[in-house]
Amino acid sequence: MADACIHTLEPMEHGGVMAKVRVAAELLRRCGHSPRLLYTATDQVPAGGWGAKMRYFGQHPRPYRTEFEGYAGLAIPHWPLPIWATYALPMFFARNAHSNCALQVVVSGAAHCGLPAALLGVRFIAWVSTLYADELAGRALAGDKWAVKMGSGMSARLLRWEEKLVLERASLVLANGGYIADRIRNSFPAANDRVRVAIYPVDTDVFHSSVPDGRQSDSDPYLLFTGRINDPRKNVNMLFKAFARARKQRPNLRLILTGDQPWENVRAMAAAAGVAAEVDFVGRQTETELVRLYQGAELFLLSSNQEGLGISVLEAMACGTPVVATRCGGPESVLVDGETGFMVPLNDDTAMAERILQLLSDPPLMATLRKNCVRLARETFSRAVVEKILLGAFHDVYPEHFSR
Repeated sequence: MADACIHTLEPMEHGGVMAKVRVAAELLRRCGHSPRLLYTATDQVPAGGWGAKMRYFGQHPRPYRTEFEGYAGLAIPHWPLPIWATYALPMFFARNAHSNCALQVVVSGAAHCGLPAALLGVRFIAWVSTLYADELAGRALAGDKWAVKMGSGMSARLLRWEEKLVLERASLVLANGGYIADRIRNSFPAANDRVRVAIYPVDTDVFHSSVPDGRQSDSDPYLLFTGRINDPRKNVNMLFKAFARARKQRPNLRLILTGDQPWENVRAMAAAAGVAAEVDFVGRQTETELVRLYQGAELFLLSSNQEGLGISVLEAMACGTPVVATRCGGPESVLVDGETGFMVPLNDDTAMAERILQLLSDPPLMATLRKNCVRLARETFSRAVVEKILLGAFHDVYPEHFSR
């Protein structure tokens, strides 16, 4: 048995990063190893002005042990430093976490969490979902002024240098799909020979289609979106506009959104599009409830400006639900245009509405797409397929701790 340090973001119950952490940690446990989380915590950062921040800084906050969903962890307090400097904090406060753990795995969106491992020169695997520049561009497109500022100047150059260091020093880089793999290879050519694709695995025994040849619910027809509704990158404003256009020809159609409870500005967007009464915000769902929603939906919609992958797209396809998604990055790795759904341009509600109506008016095409979705899920991102890739990566980097 060996201890494994998983470098990641501050854990949250929901979201793609923590979903990947669960996959990596459980796989390590099944192989007899003991995973621990290492992350920088932001919950202690004072919300006041510089006076409050300086008092906080003067207290010399120390790392503290924590536990999240049964995973032991070490949280490094987030000092009021520039964002590029905070990524190095674990190296100074938790150096033993590196020297005492035989296995080092970075699980994140962008690669910056792996900076301490890269600086210390240890062997490590980085499982990443996006490039930081792409994430900032998605936020900026949604009107995030902070992202616009961070995308240029000295901070941007330092953050790119950190990302380059991590990706080029990693023993292996696992990309969450072909799109991000190509982005890494093109942006950081020195890492080319160490980049592999490892899509997030979906348990196709849980997420499955009960009636592959047709719609799987007797309820009123509905379209489905699931995710962080309030995240500007999800661009639900465009989603509401596309839905409003589709309803002009399909007045009995509804739109269901699962995930966060919507902020008032999100409800205002639905009202402005004229569909507030036809949109259902159903909140977080249990896994069983979510599978039923996927199975009963006519289509799954993704309106994002930027996605590293889009786990909800994978889950929908595994349940036999065709997808209409924007060309926002990650979905382009797994969604086969015209075979498992359709891709549309960013922020184009007209194009999304047209594809929705095209599919709803063509039951034979829908039946074919449903079959294709189920087949593709089992062949390319089922748990058995992806775990084999992950185990191969662990073995290649740490052959002394993993057998074939």
